[in-house]
Amino acid sequence: MSDATHGLPIHRPDPDFGRAYGRPGDAAPRLGLPSGWWLLPSLAGGLAGWVILFRALFF
Repeated sequence: MSDATHGLPIHRPDPDFGRAYGRPGDAAPRLGLPSGWWLLPSLAGGLAGWVILFRALFF
């Protein structure tokens, strides 16, 4: 088999494949999270980490 593409069906290229989105939310939904959304989970995770550390060291 000298040619790996021999026998494969030939299709016309898809014009939508690899295109840039025309406007925000065109094909993919856009999430509108508030600007400080990451603060609460990061603070809760940090607090939980410190609690686990202190419990492991002192109790």
